[in-house]
Parts: sequence; C-alpha cells; structure tokens
Amino acid sequence: MKRSSAANIDYLGFGLLGVWLASLQIMLDKGQELDWFGSKMIVWCAVIATAGFIAFIVRELVTAHPIVDLRILKNRNFAIGNVLMLLIGALLYATIAILPLFMQNLLHYTALAAGMAMTPFGIGAFTATIIVGRIAGHISNRVLIVISCLLFGYSSFALGNINLQVAPANLFWPIIISGVGASSMYVPVATSAMGTLSQEQMGNAAGIFNLMRNIGGSVGIAAITTLVTRHAQTSQAALVWHMSKFNSNFQQQLLHLQTALASNTGNWAATKKSLAVLYGILQQQSSLLSYVYGFRICVLVCLVCAALAFLFKKVGKQTGPVAAH
Repeated sequence: MKRSSAANIDYLGFGLLGVWLASLQIMLDKGQELDWFGSKMIVWCAVIATAGFIAFIVRELVTAHPIVDLRILKNRNFAIGNVLMLLIGALLYATIAILPLFMQNLLHYTALAAGMAMTPFGIGAFTATIIVGRIAGHISNRVLIVISCLLFGYSSFALGNINLQVAPANLFWPIIISGVGASSMYVPVATSAMGTLSQEQMGNAAGIFNLMRNIGGSVGIAAITTLVTRHAQTSQAALVWHMSKFNSNFQQQLLHLQTALASNTGNWAATKKSLAVLYGILQQQSSLLSYVYGFRICVLVCLVCAALAFLFKKVGKQTGPVAAH
C-alpha cells in the first residue's frame, strides 16, 4: 500500500462499478412496484446498468491496475463458486422474504408473530455453523454442498405443500431445516472456490465472492416478489372459471352461504355479501398457489446448485485462511 501511488488507483473502473451496481439495485428494488419495463425509469436503469457493466468489464480487462481483477475468474473453482454463491444468495434471501409475507398476508400473523415464527431459521443456522466448522476438514466439500442443497430443497418442498390451515408446529421443522441447509452451504462453497487461489489473490477474490452473494440476494427478492404477485393473478384467472352458474357445486355452496347470511342481513344483502365472501376466498386461494409455486421453484434451484457442486475440482489442504462470510 505504501509503495502504491495515487496514479495506480482505477478511478474510472471504480466509477463504472458504482454506476452499474446502483442502477441494477434501483431496477431490482423498484421493478415490481413500477411494473418493470412498463416504466421508463426501469428501462433507463436497465440500459445504464447494462452499458455500465459492459464498460466496466472492458475497462478492468485492459487496464494495468484494475480495481477488480476479473482475470481471476479464469480459475474454474472460483468461477463455479461465484455462480453457486449467486444462486445461494438468491435462495436464502427469497426464502427469508417470502415466508413472513405468507404468514402475515394469508395466515394473518402479526409482524411480531411472523418474526417469532422465523426464529427456528436462526437456531438451525447457528447449530449448522458449529457442526460444519468441525466436520469440514473430514468430509469432501462437494458432499457437504450437495447435502446442504438437498436439505434446503427438502425444506422448500415441505413448504411447497402448505395450506391455509397450517399450524405453527408444521412450519417449525421446515424452517429450522432451511436454516441448517442455508448456513452449511457457505463454508464448503467458500473453501472450494478459494482453495485453489494464491494468497495474493484472496483479497480481490473475497470482494467478488461477497458481491455475488449480495447481488444474488437482490435478484432473489425481486424475482420471488414478482413471481408471487404475477402468479397470483394467473391462478385467479384459472380458478375463477369454477365460479360459474354452470358449476353445480359452486351454485350449491353459494346457495348455502346466502341462506346462512339471510337470517342476519336479509335476502338482498345476503346475495351481495355471499359473492364478496366467495371472491375473498378466491383471492386467498390464488395467493396460496402463488406462494406454493414460489417454494417449488426454490426446490428446482436447489437441485441445480447440487449439480453444480460436482463441477468443483478437488481442493487440497489449505495452507492459509479462506475468506468467507
């Protein structure tokens, strides 16, 4: 650091990095709210992010003193590790984002109750960190990554079978298993990604590695919220066809509801209120299907992560520290 002169700092690369990252984060944060590319603001953010990203890559590859040395991505393990960390970050943040929303919007939990219900995730993560730290040197990193991905996938699969009558006890084990799976991924992925790099490359590699996790988290939250919102609309359009005068079961349920309400509200008001009640149920079921669909997508991503783990080359014994979060 003392030998380096100010002229060696890549100010242009730093500026381009800030521009495309800021534009990308704004796009992901505001995309669903502004209807994505239906908004001129989102379109401009996408254009700036894309142009800035391309210019940043070109700049970092041609300059003698890049602020981020992208040539390190030629290392196979490190490149695969970054892809995995991007997907894992998306999975983790998507799950943490979608579960409290499901509890509050459909199960009518308070914010405090939803937070308490998520406590097992932290318990599972804390426990897994201790266990993985002790066994990491005795079991292959690839095996640990596959097991972690399958555990997370199992928890997502279990959450993908929920309904509106689910009890807190039924959510406990899937949530705690997801915490175990999420936490136990980081150490073996970081070790496999960094294990074939030299000590001089570690600082630069750690920055890229953690950036991938943060970008993955932003992408995961944006993707899952958009998926849940859009799929709820699709599900409602599919289910509404069953609420027809040609459907005898629907007409029978409507008649029973009108009869039950008529004693309190009168026949005319009962007719109106019964339709409103059934429409509310339709919206609830449509939202439920969208959350179920989101969890099942997470299962597929977990399987992709497990498959990517087999692409890692075997890492020898570590001679120094491995950067991880």
